[in-house]
Amino acid sequence: MELHLSAISEAIALVNRLKTELEVLYSVLQASVDHVEVHAIYGMEFRHDNAVHDADPIVVRQLEGAEAVEAAFEALTCITLKIGQSPKETLRVPGAIALPRLAIDKIVQTNALRNELATLIGTIKKTNDRRLVWKKFQDISPKQAMRSTHVLDDPQNINFYWDDTGSSGTRHSAGELIEDWEELLNQNHDRRPTMDGAPEGSIERTLLVAIDLLSKLDPNEQVAIRRPVKPHIRARVRDGDDKVKPIICPVPFVYEIGCPRPKIKPLLTYEPCNSSKKATGRALLELEPHIESMNLYRYEEKYREYGPLRNKKAGPQSTHADTEE
Repeated sequence: MELHLSAISEAIALVNRLKTELEVLYSVLQASVDHVEVHAIYGMEFRHDNAVHDADPIVVRQLEGAEAVEAAFEALTCITLKIGQSPKETLRVPGAIALPRLAIDKIVQTNALRNELATLIGTIKKTNDRRLVWKKFQDISPKQAMRSTHVLDDPQNINFYWDDTGSSGTRHSAGELIEDWEELLNQNHDRRPTMDGAPEGSIERTLLVAIDLLSKLDPNEQVAIRRPVKPHIRARVRDGDDKVKPIICPVPFVYEIGCPRPKIKPLLTYEPCNSSKKATGRALLELEPHIESMNLYRYEEKYREYGPLRNKKAGPQSTHADTEE
């Protein structure tokens, strides 16, 4: 049994192990290529930058033949950033594919590693400590590494659709964020940077300004960081006799070869529209950000709460539905 001095070193070792096992999975899939049934695979381009443009459509192509098979295999195994992929986005290739039992078993094994990694990363409380893990793997997408593949036993219906929630959010205390930002500010410097020495537009200057603004609030005041997200892909799935449930599905559903072909409603190109619905959590926040550079909002005065945080990512303000963007 391998011993580790910290959760950080254990996570780094686990990422390396996952990389190796995913390479094995890819080899198993390639060896099984003549025994694969592609029932639906959809491809879409990267947006090529960090920004989310609400007015842009997302063009979906239904892939066929060898292109569909290779795209599915890549989605099931690739955790490294591809050419043109922003670190803020993930490879998305939804679909449905039947595989031999050996490949399914290997996917179940790698799913267990992914879940173990996600749980371990969750125990690392400080943001900057989590960054230390991924800093060792700058070509890896953390979200791709930690997302699992949905394995179905007896798929009956798979109805793909776009879910447009608009933004994601997390709640913090002002004091907690100041600590995180101070640590981020100091991690690459022998001494704390100053405003006079920080160039205009630099990360250091942005952090210094944000810390100064936030320090004017009560350290126990709860604030929200909200970021726009692209619409994410879901499917309403009936698996055997289970109830239909919505599932986020950026990669193909897999099931054993020999299962009857499920009824599939295809994923269509996403066309933006002016939605009248407003997330409840967003409605509790002030209209304008308190610190625009950090996407940080204060709650409206009547909703401001003081005291210990109950749950940073829970509560009525959270609409974090898209784990992929």
